[in-house]
Amino acid sequence: MQKSALITGGSSGIGLAYARHLDRFGWSLHLVAQSRSRLAGAAEMLKSETDIHVLDLSSPEGVRQLTKDAPVPDLLVANAGITLTGSVGTLTQSATAQLQYLLCGGVIDLVQWAAPVMKSRGHGRIVIISSIAAETPMPNSAIYASAKTGVTAFGRSVHGELIGHGVTVTTSLPGYVRTNIHERAGLSHLKRQVPNWMWLSPEQVVKETEQASLAGRETVIPGLVYRMTRPFLGSKLANAAWRTLTKRGASRRNH
Repeated sequence: MQKSALITGGSSGIGLAYARHLDRFGWSLHLVAQSRSRLAGAAEMLKSETDIHVLDLSSPEGVRQLTKDAPVPDLLVANAGITLTGSVGTLTQSATAQLQYLLCGGVIDLVQWAAPVMKSRGHGRIVIISSIAAETPMPNSAIYASAKTGVTAFGRSVHGELIGHGVTVTTSLPGYVRTNIHERAGLSHLKRQVPNWMWLSPEQVVKETEQASLAGRETVIPGLVYRMTRPFLGSKLANAAWRTLTKRGASRRNH
């Protein structure tokens, strides 16, 4: 029987790389994003049966619509996300609420929709694409970091609930990933300032994340450099280095 996957943020970056990976194994795909044109372009490059869902998942209405339009898949990849950078108190309440829902609350709602059905089937996999930001303070990105920390804690907890029922939740914590997102968000300076050895390809993130998911692991940190430096991420030295590498005025980043 053909397996199915639902991938949010599936029109580019890690989401598209995940779709292309599964496409090689004949999965049927449901891709979700806000841009119809990018979704259509993604679907055209895939050989598998692909349905597209043009939705904004930064509000409960968008998530509710998705749960009506798509069936519960064998694999749910919660990847959609943006971030807003800015010092504390500079982001509007509306922007903050949307960001928190997209990165955390909406993911929780999707998992709570899919998990009971997977549990009743006795099988299923959930992958949450979080961020290394869940492991370290991020000045001027506090809302992003807190949302990623929250969704990581949720994923780890639910994994413990479901593992005995044949369902796994794997939370992936990538660092900097090479996509065209930074240019679109006006953050092209990151590619100049962040050292080459800190960048991962979307394909590498997908490869290591999918391997961890298939192995039933709770969390994975793609990239040897990030795994090696994980114990030091919360240190004053690491925080100072991060601020130096990414220093610039407030701006918006998608992924």
